[in-house]
Amino acid sequence: MPHGSNEVISIGWCDNGLVDGKFAEGLMYTTITAPTRKLPIGNAIRVQGNQIGRQRQALLDMWYDKVKTEWLLWVDSDIVLTLDVLELLWKVADKNTKPVVSGVYFISKQMESSLMQPMPALFNETDNEFTIKYIHPLPANEIVKVDCAGLGLTLMHRSVVPKLRAISPEYSVFAEQENLGEKYVGEDIIFFRNLKKAGVDVYAHTGARVKHMKRFAYDDNYYALYWQAAQAAAQQQEQANGNATTSE
Repeated sequence: MPHGSNEVISIGWCDNGLVDGKFAEGLMYTTITAPTRKLPIGNAIRVQGNQIGRQRQALLDMWYDKVKTEWLLWVDSDIVLTLDVLELLWKVADKNTKPVVSGVYFISKQMESSLMQPMPALFNETDNEFTIKYIHPLPANEIVKVDCAGLGLTLMHRSVVPKLRAISPEYSVFAEQENLGEKYVGEDIIFFRNLKKAGVDVYAHTGARVKHMKRFAYDDNYYALYWQAAQAAAQQQEQANGNATTSE
């Protein structure tokens, strides 16, 4: 959607004092070359610490109360931002109809190893508040409405902040929820649930995919290759089971 001349983007991230080199490279390149695509990046906001929920709340408040640009691009410090992805998000975002638009990066619940199962950090709710459902398989290049996302690549308009403060005037909108055992809800999911409570719809551009730096780059190629291999292995196992049944 067309944007007004006053609609400027702040890029914000939280870190613990160290960031991935690829993150820094992507951030610098995107910022320097943004004018070639008429992408109005105005400034950057960084909050250092080791409590991510508090850091995110501090960043949100600093942006809204002091920096006062129209848009905030949340980027995690292990995400590799690109000019193409920022442009995709910018073209979709609209302060009235799509004030929150997420891109796509991949995550895994498994321990870091050579073959971790990649899933998109886009989710829909279930009947269990401690369980969310991955949006998988992922559509190739669509704008989809989602319940939650990771906050590692999300473009957000400032108009949502008063709505968030109205529903949570005394508490952080990133307050993690932790019960006994393994029942835990992270600060990003809590944030998106608060957006829903505030009446703000969340969209994702499934074509706006970035690398997520772990032991290696979680990216679109790895996502596609992993699930192609998994499907082929399942078919081979099914065929082997069929042959075994026939021979009996």
